[in-house]
Amino acid sequence: MRKFKKKTRPRPDYLVKTTKLEFAFEVKELAEDDNFKTELFEVSSRIVGEHVRKKIHDSRKQIQFAAKQGIPSILLIYNNLDPWHSFGTENMDFISAMYGEYTLVIDKNTGKIVNSFQGQKQTLSEVKNTSFSAVGRLSPCDRQMKVTLFDNVFSKVKIQYEKLPSCFDIININIETG
Repeated sequence: MRKFKKKTRPRPDYLVKTTKLEFAFEVKELAEDDNFKTELFEVSSRIVGEHVRKKIHDSRKQIQFAAKQGIPSILLIYNNLDPWHSFGTENMDFISAMYGEYTLVIDKNTGKIVNSFQGQKQTLSEVKNTSFSAVGRLSPCDRQMKVTLFDNVFSKVKIQYEKLPSCFDIININIETG
């Protein structure tokens, strides 16, 4: 693992090479949010996916640099805000940020769900942010760091997940659009 040499153009933080693979990693930290409360009986609130959406937006140029060279490029988010590493970085936050808010269509007459899909506020699509191979969460688990990657189905530079070491958990998403 080595840091990318900083030049005038934004670059990812790290280039990681194994015997079989090469990746670029941009690491972003979730460190501040006035809506996260730590006092007893205070309630925290957030918009699902908003933290991840912002980090995707903030890292686009760094990710594009490596993807243009054919290197799979991954945004990793470390939650330094919440000691449980969940506020703003749960699975539903990643899925909502990447592919849109989970949306239900309900029949007015019957009250039954007639359709469900990923809706508004998606940051990844066939024509948007295709440089991201995956977006992931970096979090401690049993005294070790765990990496959970959420695959970008629209990525133009794919990751060979079958060659990854066991410290990576992979989540593949089945996208449903309305």
